[in-house]
Amino acid sequence: MRIAARQAEGEEPINMTPLIDMVFLLLVFFLVATSFAQEERDHRVKLPVTSTPRPLSAPPQQVVINILQDGTIRVGAKTMDHRQLGELLGHVARNQPDRMVLIRADERSTFRYFAAVVALCRRVGIAEARIGYIEAGRGTAAE
Repeated sequence: MRIAARQAEGEEPINMTPLIDMVFLLLVFFLVATSFAQEERDHRVKLPVTSTPRPLSAPPQQVVINILQDGTIRVGAKTMDHRQLGELLGHVARNQPDRMVLIRADERSTFRYFAAVVALCRRVGIAEARIGYIEAGRGTAAE
């Protein structure tokens, strides 16, 4: 025999619908925000492999420079020449000195493309430029 639970007079059951709606909206927001964070990495760049392990952590806000095999420089979805890249990096060095630069050079490209971008970073006053690579054996990018 079932016994009905007594409800206090005037007390209504809790409506969970708004809470469930909010959880789904937050889930969609974080899925979309995560995909935007990955847009700057050009997937045509094949990173070199290193044997030195390095712990991965959440990357800080940074400028991601992709150097393709033929020496083409891409920042985000935009292709740039050295003059445009110099203007962008100069603006970053003056206005956001704590913002880091990540250089992702294709391992099949010649070293001169990478060296030119590093020299440009130093010339405009970028304090630190990091290099993207993949750890050997783990297959994870250490950027």
